[in-house]
Amino acid sequence: MNIARTSDKLSLTEHIIQRLLAMINHKELLVGEKLPSENELCAVFNASRTSVRAALQNLQGKGVITTVQGVGSFVRRAGSLDSSPAAARDAVKGSTISSDEFKEFFEFRQAIEFRCIDFFVRRANDEDRRRLQDAIDGIRLAGKKGDKKLFNRMDYEFHMAIIKGARNDLFYQIMKERSTMFRHYLMEITNLSDKDLSVLVQEHEKLYQLIIEKKAKEAKEFLFSDNMHYWMAYFNKWLDEVN
Repeated sequence: MNIARTSDKLSLTEHIIQRLLAMINHKELLVGEKLPSENELCAVFNASRTSVRAALQNLQGKGVITTVQGVGSFVRRAGSLDSSPAAARDAVKGSTISSDEFKEFFEFRQAIEFRCIDFFVRRANDEDRRRLQDAIDGIRLAGKKGDKKLFNRMDYEFHMAIIKGARNDLFYQIMKERSTMFRHYLMEITNLSDKDLSVLVQEHEKLYQLIIEKKAKEAKEFLFSDNMHYWMAYFNKWLDEVN
């Protein structure tokens, strides 16, 4: 992270705001990407926690970032110093899934898929790992071709491979029974995202690597943060928070 020296004419908080806006607008920080933690930002800017928090609160008020308590802050959209809540409202995309439906299915995934990550790490055999490898290879191919339809299909296969590799047939059958909703949920995430397809591929590669390295806790935290962002950014009834 390349940070210029603070101008004498700017307060440290204003400097942090300007630098973060510049990084977002220049795509050094992508829409949907998690910002560094408060401690990391304090170190980067050589600033107090008070200054960093004031800058983040300012950007949240402009609708540029979304802050999730206990998780962190995420890039909501590009912005400017005169961004307003009205601009944030104009940036909201539509979805065929309601806020409540997304939240319910997210919680359903936490109850099953997140637990399956623990089981996959402990129980998966060579066949299960090959199935997951085939899925991530398909996701990579979709990224190279720029084929969103293929990506959506392999995205579903990837997550179902995790669940099947948990070797709990009840979990697997429950998710198969909800396959139509699960596919639609995953497709909505892809279609709503402002991230390039190559970034979505990289995110799946990271999740894959964490699972293969048997880092279940980190894999679940990564998946939780990613899904929480989409709920907060596109589905949650958040307008009162910026008014």
